[in-house]
Amino acid sequence: MSYNYSHVIGSLEPAPACAHTGRVRAGPSELAADGRASPLRPAAAREPVLLQPLPPSTVFEKEGAAQSELELDRQTVQRRRERDLAEALQDAQFRVERIAAREQMGTRTKKETQTTEVEEERRTAPFVRPPEAYELYRAIDKKDLDFIARVRDHAFHMLLQKNAAEFPVVYAARIGPSHRDVLILLVGAFSRYVNQFEEDDFANKEVQNTLKMLRANLKLAIDNALLPQNQPHLLSSYLQVLIMSEGDAWIHKTAHDLGLLLRDPATRPVAEAEALVRRFATRELRSVPGGVADVEEYVWNATLDLVIMAAWSVAAGQIDADNLPTYTFARDLRTLTQLTEAMDANAGKMGRVNRRVRSILDAVRRIAPNTLLGMRARVAELRAAIDGDGGGAANANAA
Repeated sequence: MSYNYSHVIGSLEPAPACAHTGRVRAGPSELAADGRASPLRPAAAREPVLLQPLPPSTVFEKEGAAQSELELDRQTVQRRRERDLAEALQDAQFRVERIAAREQMGTRTKKETQTTEVEEERRTAPFVRPPEAYELYRAIDKKDLDFIARVRDHAFHMLLQKNAAEFPVVYAARIGPSHRDVLILLVGAFSRYVNQFEEDDFANKEVQNTLKMLRANLKLAIDNALLPQNQPHLLSSYLQVLIMSEGDAWIHKTAHDLGLLLRDPATRPVAEAEALVRRFATRELRSVPGGVADVEEYVWNATLDLVIMAAWSVAAGQIDADNLPTYTFARDLRTLTQLTEAMDANAGKMGRVNRRVRSILDAVRRIAPNTLLGMRARVAELRAAIDGDGGGAANANAA
């Protein structure tokens, strides 16, 4: 009996190439039972095919540039929004701090003028009819202080109105030293009017218009006092009322702006503080060679207080302490006393204060109380210690 080996021999022969695909046809031994190719010889790997070609690189570059500009615009808008929110938050914080300080310590009106106002209002009688402008100027000529006081209490607007090309305060100043008491009464009336307002009252439109007229009167009075034939004995009072007419908001804002400079060692905060105070004077006052002694003393006092308030406002924010009150601003050395008490009360927290701010506060406490130096020399010493200007008190005394 013979066995047919033809299928074995056939499996050893090479499989013919496929006419259509060019692939080698699998032999009988490579076929599985279900007719698929055996895993002993896997099918050729498939390659990815792009149905559409990629765009040129310039398209990607343009798209990237456009997206970069959009992202830059988005970040710019975001930074602007954050800055606006920060400023709004700072303003809100100032309002809250002002309310708290007012409740705790009261305003300058309550502390300094409340009793005086009540007494003066009891002494002055109201007018039966509105006074005329000529009556006010006649009272100035005759030094009728009682009539002027009645106008102050019951027709204050007349003190700010021009008549015959002159304001009452300028008219009284031009008469000469014989009417100095009249001039003091008028300037005191301006100060009293400003002091009667709370911080929120400064936003009132009518109050703003009155304060604008008041500032115009004061600036004209400053200009007149600087004339050669006149005596500048009330210049510091003019300047003080001029600053007070801006309200506590000016002190808070100026101290905040100056506080931003304190953190940078390259800045000159003492010189900047002096410039901010002098900015309230008229052009003639700023151009006086060497300044006016009476005004310069006030400017140096205000400069020192502004540096103190700015430095402590930064420190207070870092140790969660209260800001200094504003009613002591440019009043001798009362602000320095407030600073000393605040630093002593927070002595255990001062280590958390920025090093430069702490050194500024230490310099103030070391130099400002030195009564052997005048106010000008003290500011010069502070400028040398904080701003880095050379000379100190020697330059101040030489000048």
